[in-house]
Amino acid sequence: MTKPTATWFDTLTASVQALGAASREFRMAERAARDALWNTDPTRILPTHGAVSVPRRNLVRPHHDALHQLRALHTEMHERTKTLYENAAEAYAHGAAAALHSVLLGERPEYVELRRRSGTYVRPTAPLPDLRALLGEWTGSGRLATLREQAAEREHARAVVADFECFEDLVGCVVPEWSRASEQAAGLADSAHAYGETAESALYFVLLTGRTPRDGEDGRR
Repeated sequence: MTKPTATWFDTLTASVQALGAASREFRMAERAARDALWNTDPTRILPTHGAVSVPRRNLVRPHHDALHQLRALHTEMHERTKTLYENAAEAYAHGAAAALHSVLLGERPEYVELRRRSGTYVRPTAPLPDLRALLGEWTGSGRLATLREQAAEREHARAVVADFECFEDLVGCVVPEWSRASEQAAGLADSAHAYGETAESALYFVLLTGRTPRDGEDGRR
């Protein structure tokens, strides 16, 4: 039996769906790592003070040692999953936005196109597009615009934090601008993911309501 040929909008929506699924996986992993880190918080746990005598090392407190090692592991895991979630969420936001924008312009991309390097997506330099004029009749256009502004503010804050990290002499210093930017940048992943979900919904609306030409209607493949 011949396998049906996938149409451009099937592969395009599958691309966006896959980006969303990847972002959700990293979000769950980041939250699990955050919970695991909280479970080893030294201000919350009362360690057992028993000690063990070890040759050439005097005394070792097993419970203290276990908590110290676990906290180091969970800290590393949380930082890593947080970075991966942010990267995947931004890829989802920009990928869904690019797909939606292309379709609204009458184009027919088969896949979302993103750049990758060393196993992660390259952060796009172009801002998320303002699609309010093209999505005027869609009831979610206002929410999409609001989420775009929030994501843009947090992306800017992330860039400010990255700039400060380039100066080693500022490490350990309390700089008001850095503190404010860090606080704002912390919500980047969730904002980008929310934007991606809303842009994906808009893409379905555009495709299902026939806002873009279908195969064969304009002579193009």
